[in-house]
Amino acid sequence: MKKNLFLFALFFLLSFMVGGNHAFAISQKIYDQAGLLTDREVTKLETLATQVGEKWDTDILIVTVNDPNIDVKQYTEDFYDEKIDEQGLDKWNVAMLTVDMNNREVYLAGFYKGKLYLNDSRLDNIREQISPALTAGNYEHAFEQFIALVDDYMAGEPANLFLQWWFQIIIAIIIGGVITGTFVYNSGGRVTTNNRTYLNTNTSRILAKRDDYIRTVVTKTRKPSQNSSGGGITGGGHSHSGSRGSF
Repeated sequence: MKKNLFLFALFFLLSFMVGGNHAFAISQKIYDQAGLLTDREVTKLETLATQVGEKWDTDILIVTVNDPNIDVKQYTEDFYDEKIDEQGLDKWNVAMLTVDMNNREVYLAGFYKGKLYLNDSRLDNIREQISPALTAGNYEHAFEQFIALVDDYMAGEPANLFLQWWFQIIIAIIIGGVITGTFVYNSGGRVTTNNRTYLNTNTSRILAKRDDYIRTVVTKTRKPSQNSSGGGITGGGHSHSGSRGSF
């Protein structure tokens, strides 16, 4: 009976942690609203992004914009919310690159499975590698680099230790053991003694206690640089990793 309970708990936890719905649905991958690419280049990048995206069940999106009234990070989040709502999805796996030509800024973001494999530091690395091509105006090459680097990271282990499959199995086994142990413990007698059972408050030498103020500690925080890591949560409530910088 106890063994069966343990196996049930393990199966349930593994199903919860490693299971997931497919969230790959959009057909268009390249949104060149700033007009940086030729038709031939768009077609080539669409094909490449589709091939890599299908392999990893993750849409790879590239968006360019030239608008003085936008913030590149906010624009990325709003774009994601708009597209996921259009598809009627609860979650949508995405690796996204947004280029703001007006402010010469770029923002990279990972959503759901994209975030799992592309955390802030990995997106920083991708941004640093594609920035020289962006600065030189070689946009097709920069976008090809982005797709290739996403492919490389998706082919490896997740970025977060806690989300790697082998670590999840260990956690599942530990939690299953705790559940089983709890059943075993509750099947026996309870301990009714506590820390005050043998304490005579009339003869105890502990007369009083107090808190003394010692000092105040001031911590200084460095002002963020122009290039910064950090995702966030969209207006629609979707968490993402991110990396932002100039080019």
